[in-house]
Amino acid sequence: MPHDRRHFLASAAMAGLAGTAEAAAAGDNTGSRMSVAGSTGAALPDLTFAQREPFLDRERAAHILAAENLDALLVCQGRNVFHVTNFFPLMERMSLTATTLALVPRDPSKPVALIIPAFSYYYIMADDGVVPGVQPYVFTSPTADDQASAPLLYRLSGEATPKEQRRRNSLTAAAPYHADMARALRAALRDLKLENARIGYDDDPVIPLLGKAASTVQMQSAEDTARRIRLVHTPASIRMMRLASHANVEAANATVAAARSLGSLRAIRQRFYAEAALRGNLGVFMVVNGSSSEAHDEPLREGSAFLIDCVSHLRNFHGDFGRTVFVGEPTARMRYCTTAMATCWQELQPMLKPGLRFNEVGGLGNGLLRKFGFDVPVTFAPHAVGLAHNDQPRRSADGSAANLVMEENMILSIDMPLFETGSGGTAHLEDLVLITPAGAVPIHAVGSSTYTI
Repeated sequence: MPHDRRHFLASAAMAGLAGTAEAAAAGDNTGSRMSVAGSTGAALPDLTFAQREPFLDRERAAHILAAENLDALLVCQGRNVFHVTNFFPLMERMSLTATTLALVPRDPSKPVALIIPAFSYYYIMADDGVVPGVQPYVFTSPTADDQASAPLLYRLSGEATPKEQRRRNSLTAAAPYHADMARALRAALRDLKLENARIGYDDDPVIPLLGKAASTVQMQSAEDTARRIRLVHTPASIRMMRLASHANVEAANATVAAARSLGSLRAIRQRFYAEAALRGNLGVFMVVNGSSSEAHDEPLREGSAFLIDCVSHLRNFHGDFGRTVFVGEPTARMRYCTTAMATCWQELQPMLKPGLRFNEVGGLGNGLLRKFGFDVPVTFAPHAVGLAHNDQPRRSADGSAANLVMEENMILSIDMPLFETGSGGTAHLEDLVLITPAGAVPIHAVGSSTYTI
């Protein structure tokens, strides 16, 4: 594996081209339409497909809801609403919860009901458009005679722009309006014939709303149900994950290329956030040299290694990428450890197939360490990645601890941190992979397992 600094700088510059080539070879055109952002050379991805293609797999949702004896799922948490409708609630970005609801009937022939404030519909949804299979129920507020008030709009000054006219026309088409959220939910339950249904919910704020909307429904806590449904990705969400991961890896490579001049852990972390933003992602966290503290700082040390674990998201879809960076020539022990990690990871990927349980991965990894005679303390910890860094249920449907089974079209990380530290530094290796019948396939350009700066 190449370790010289000049090679790293060249490979970092080529990472974007490699990612596009890999996607094309896999029959995916996620990088086919790109626009340049300013003079930096960073690119913003085309996301218009997400205005047409739902992220929710209705057949999978129907299967899971039936298995859990639920007629429907009512969600109010932002990422859950987003997953089932492609719309992220406006006010949740401002720390207000349960401002928008989504009701998913078990019957996939019935639409998903989006219970949405009128201003959110006017201000965002009218621009995004409603994806197929979603029916909006728009609410305003009650008047003195308990009717729905007119929706709040911007006051016009002169003639409406095309965008403003489109917003107004879209909101008008979403009428009739409801006087409040509970009444909008009641209308959705009535239209979908769910007034006497057994309904799962993802968070407590919906309990009084459900009781007010239809006192005859049966309620069941089902936060993990939403996570179970989205464990397996749809074509649209796989495409989003590829784009998010591609930008995340490019941001990490650009950060490492600048690491010597940056000189310290905090500066490296902040540079990663900036590089991610230039590519359309938002930084979530970055572990640098084994530290997650954003207050701690220390300079880079010549001859040591430091790990990076980079997480950012693109419109809520997360990238996750880990590597080891050598500052000059590393210790012989660190070179040995990172070689062991890379060798085992290459051997492990074809073994990650549908039907394998998550708790079996560690045994496979440790078996590979023994096979090659490596005395290296590495963990092999799988987790699903999607609308969160760890996007999987905590419990099984029966309440027991979850021991997930890999399924085709899951996207996983196998975290491989070195559980050893000292003068040699820290090390990590992590890629995002798509589970296929032939094994795990990375969804981004892989490059080298280590870099030298």
